[in-house]
Amino acid sequence: MPDSYLVIGGSGLLGGHVVDQLVARGETSVASFDIAPGSFDQRVRTFVGNICDRAELENAVKESGATCIIHTASLLQGKSKEQVYKVNVGGTENVVEVAKAQHVSKLVYTSSASVVFAGSDQPNVDESAPYPAKAFDDYNAAKAIAEQLVLKTNGYQGLSTVSLRVAGLFGPRDRVTVPTIMGIMMSKRSGMQIGDNKNLFDWTYIENAAQAHLLAADRLSPDHAKYKLVAGEAFFISNGEPRPYWDFPRGLWKAAGHTPKKITVIPKGIAMVIAVIMELVAWIRGSEATLTRFRVHYICLTRYCNIDKARNALDYHPLFSIDEGIRRSAEYWMSTHPEDVAKLRETQ
Repeated sequence: MPDSYLVIGGSGLLGGHVVDQLVARGETSVASFDIAPGSFDQRVRTFVGNICDRAELENAVKESGATCIIHTASLLQGKSKEQVYKVNVGGTENVVEVAKAQHVSKLVYTSSASVVFAGSDQPNVDESAPYPAKAFDDYNAAKAIAEQLVLKTNGYQGLSTVSLRVAGLFGPRDRVTVPTIMGIMMSKRSGMQIGDNKNLFDWTYIENAAQAHLLAADRLSPDHAKYKLVAGEAFFISNGEPRPYWDFPRGLWKAAGHTPKKITVIPKGIAMVIAVIMELVAWIRGSEATLTRFRVHYICLTRYCNIDKARNALDYHPLFSIDEGIRRSAEYWMSTHPEDVAKLRETQ
């Protein structure tokens, strides 16, 4: 029997692309559960609710007849610790408990490459890396707790689980990474560089990340040849193309028709001092600093992962290169920001 899919967080960037790919490959039972209804193919059933409300979630699982849950919902950095834990830990606990109660057979969880990040350089990190004794921030701590909960549930009454640690998502319909980078360009700050740009960094084009979720779901079937390699396991997912940090935003700017005329390099140490001052001013004014010590440190780190385990067990091979992803992302941004594009053309 074919699976019935419920994508939790279906209105988000990753969840939306997972839904699209399920429909595109001909799945006949696909549903979305999210706090916003989203816009989907008419064949997709839509359930509006909050994963922190177990009754709403349970209703969606029952009504959709889900045999496979793909849980992509998450609250990102920037919210309070209480909010982050409520959604990312408490919400995931609800997903696991409902999946067990409703006899769901598969649970694919979207984790983060940062769950093993402790604040220092991580070149070519793989799944043998331990969880840090102290997480870098509340978001990473919460995602690590949720991941462990999901993986420990593997094998409970026929429920098979897997966790995908995605890194640096971007692509069409992105509401975070691409808009932020393009905002830097539109504010005429593209000529500023923090750090020496020798640190390699990972990015993942969104359609590749979505593909990985479908591959994982397929291999959670007990009769699949690679089931034992996948069930109860965590996998790093990226494009497998680490590159110097500033090369990525410059690639997006170039694809949009902009190349900085001059690059001003600000050493990390000086940037840290500037960040302290900006944080202090923001605190006095009751506003949010545009540059923080966290951001400076993050920009200057080497962070990329080894995806050999995903290649071998999931047969994951990125469909689109970073450069192709950049081109597609820039085209989407330009199509949805015609006024910004016009302004950009005037200043070139």
